[in-house]
Amino acid sequence: MPDHLEAVFTMLGPGGRRFADPGAWAVLEREIGCELPSDYKDFVDEYAPIKVNGHLHFSHPATGTWNLLEWIRETDQAFREVDWDGLPHPETGAQGVLIPALSTDFGFYAFLALSNRTSGWSVVVHDRDEGGYWEHAMSFAEWLHRHLVGEEVIHPGGTYFYPGPVELEHPPMPPGERHLSWYGPERGM
Repeated sequence: MPDHLEAVFTMLGPGGRRFADPGAWAVLEREIGCELPSDYKDFVDEYAPIKVNGHLHFSHPATGTWNLLEWIRETDQAFREVDWDGLPHPETGAQGVLIPALSTDFGFYAFLALSNRTSGWSVVVHDRDEGGYWEHAMSFAEWLHRHLVGEEVIHPGGTYFYPGPVELEHPPMPPGERHLSWYGPERGM
C-alpha cells in the first residue's frame, strides 16, 4: 500500500514545520472532543497555514492569524443549517464526527468524518454553493494525494489538476506582511 502522506510531502517539498506545537493540537482536540487523524495533523504541522495550488486553504491551530480552531468554530456554525442527507451535522465530539478540515476558492469544504458508513476516517466534500456532498472512504493523505494527481475527489466530473510543480503560498501573518509563494519540486506531470 502506498504511503500517501510521504507522496504528498515529496510532491510539495519541505514545508518547514513553522508552527508545529503539540500543545495547540491538545487544546483543539480537547475542544472538539476527539483526536484528529495523524496524517492530517502531520500535513498541517509541516505546511500550514498555506494555500495549495491556489485553491486549497489550510489553517493551523498554533497561529493567531489563520487559526484552525477558530476556523473550525466558524465553519461549524455556518454549516449547522445544511441538509446532510443522513450524515450528522458538523457537531464535534459526538458519535459520527464531522469536522471541518479545509476550504477551497471554488465553494467546496472538506470535512474529516467518522461515521458508521466507513471504517475509520474518511473525507466528505460539501459544495456550499450548490448543496450536495460526496464521501470519500479514504484517509486524508490519500484524498489529498489523489487530488494533487488529478483524480476526481472533490466532486464527480470535477477535477482540479494543475500540471507541473505544486504551487504553495503562505498567507500574510501580521498585517502588512506579503504573501510568500513558491513551487514544490518538478513532478513530471
